[in-house]
Amino acid sequence: MKMYKNILIPIDGSEKALQAARHGANLAAKIGATVTLFNVLPVMPVDVRSLVINKINAQGEEILKKVSLELAGLDVPVETEMIMGHPAEAICKKAKAGRYDLIIMGSRGLSGVKGYLMGSVSIAVTTHATCPVLIVR
Repeated sequence: MKMYKNILIPIDGSEKALQAARHGANLAAKIGATVTLFNVLPVMPVDVRSLVINKINAQGEEILKKVSLELAGLDVPVETEMIMGHPAEAICKKAKAGRYDLIIMGSRGLSGVKGYLMGSVSIAVTTHATCPVLIVR
């Protein structure tokens, strides 16, 4: 029985997320696991959403495509998914509902100072996830 067979890797386009994806894919290749790259689009007010939804969807798809291509040579099954939501909450829900064995994510995403002041997504995920979380620094 494999200890980790399904690995969830949240990505947001940041360098730390890309490092986490590389690390996760290398681990998955060694242990025969599957990787899911997961991008969470930010929740926006309804009056603004219609103006920018196509652009944000395209950015999310581009992030998933770029990282998938980066991992293509590692001989690891890679799935992708993109949803709209609050990042930490969406990641924890996805991990639980999808019965993921491990979450691998970067220590800091695109939130920068805002993430530092408000509490980063990685801290929230490590606090609330129902499976182990590996933070890549």
